[in-house]
Amino acid sequence: MKKYHCLKSSKTTKIGLRTTGFIHYKVLADQDQQLYLHITGNDDDGYYSKEVIPFEAIEQVIKGLKPNSALSSGVFKSAFVGQSNNNAAFLAAILRNEKLLSSMADAVRKHSVQPGWDTWKATLLKAIDTAKPYEPEPVIGIELDDEPLDVEGVLEKKQRPKKS
Repeated sequence: MKKYHCLKSSKTTKIGLRTTGFIHYKVLADQDQQLYLHITGNDDDGYYSKEVIPFEAIEQVIKGLKPNSALSSGVFKSAFVGQSNNNAAFLAAILRNEKLLSSMADAVRKHSVQPGWDTWKATLLKAIDTAKPYEPEPVIGIELDDEPLDVEGVLEKKQRPKKS
């Protein structure tokens, strides 16, 4: 099983207009200094995936997007193996809290990618030597092992055909 260290534990408000409570999350790193996000709680009702999300999968989603172009939370669905409808919006809320996304002035539920992702990662990784070990709960249906994640393969498999 992969070993993680918790670099940051935080919470953020949700994006939805009628939502209440907070989303709780952790920023993790492994022994290879790869970053991960882990949603650890939801103060309100609503399902979410408890999987550990490779930050590389999130970066793959935004790769090639034009700066300041509007994007919906739905683009982040492919970063997850789990299929909860809340996953993408919760992840977008976390990325907003980390200042990696911002809301669009004319569309509160749309986002734009902000600069500074590499700086954010480097700053967090500076704390790896003092970070506490973290062991996430096993996720039913998702096998965790020490094999590196094939991010491009996961994203390709996750794309669903459009309904006609």
